Amino acid sequence: MRRRKKPSQGARPDAYAMPSRTMQRKTLRRRVTRWWREAVVLLVIIVVSVTAVIVINNREKNPGVVTEDSWFDRIHVSGRVGRIPALALSEPVSVTSAKVREIEKGSGREITAESPLIVSITSFSGEDGTLISPDARSVTMVGEASEKDFDSTLVKGVVGKTEGSRVLFVRPVGAKDKRTTEINVIDILHSAASGTEVEDPGGPLTVEITDAGPRLSHADEDPPTELTVQTLIEGDGQQVRPEDSVLVQYVSANWDDWVERGSTWSTGIPESIDLAETMPGVRNALVDQRVGTRLAITIPPQLAQGDSTLMMVVDILGTQPRRSDDE
Repeated sequence: MRRRKKPSQGARPDAYAMPSRTMQRKTLRRRVTRWWREAVVLLVIIVVSVTAVIVINNREKNPGVVTEDSWFDRIHVSGRVGRIPALALSEPVSVTSAKVREIEKGSGREITAESPLIVSITSFSGEDGTLISPDARSVTMVGEASEKDFDSTLVKGVVGKTEGSRVLFVRPVGAKDKRTTEINVIDILHSAASGTEVEDPGGPLTVEITDAGPRLSHADEDPPTELTVQTLIEGDGQQVRPEDSVLVQYVSANWDDWVERGSTWSTGIPESIDLAETMPGVRNALVDQRVGTRLAITIPPQLAQGDSTLMMVVDILGTQPRRSDDE
């Protein structure tokens, strides 16, 4: 029999022996782990690369779509508060949530929660800046500054602002599968006449402004036989058209006994007068006047309600096309 060759000194007896199953499993596990890590890294690189390519392609195809932070820089609004604004876009605007920015600060009364609120809303397309308001005119809304009368986003955007301010609202509209962006220019209108006071308005009526509203008086004389219109404050807002619905604060009283017939000043909430249906004297006095104007009007019976001469003080706060019953 052959003698088994002794290993050389210093060599391990099992140096050339087959590895055990435990060692084989550990080696395989290390290889799988290393492969898995490399695969994950490769997958991340692929995802990042594909995403970058998609973003670049979309920007090339839609260069006008803006980020959430740059929407305001693309919108340029001009024109006086209270008149129909002009809007131009340097590029299309697209947002995924409502944005609000005050672009002009007024000097009137501060809007507080549930206080009287009058706004003029003009709407434009976020794609090309086209005026999309009905009849290409602003829409006037009135009520309390609460979610009872206005959209919650609008209320949050105007509370704390002052009358005479202009606020820009940009919001997504439409269904999820076909969303567009709408731009609303919202003017917070004054709840009383806000123009330039006329030093000598002339005419038969004297008007004293008190905390309770205007107080009318006249000299001891016969009433005028024709319509008289005294401009006490001259506004510079939108011009009243013959078929408009005009938002006013007013007080009216009889010439003979000075008994008050009606007033909005007790609540501060104005009323809308449809010029197509109101008294001829009121219609004739208001047409072609501008928002922000205060008038003292003397209306003879034939142009009023037929029973007596009527005295009125009217503050013109807003005007817009009348709406038919089916709108």
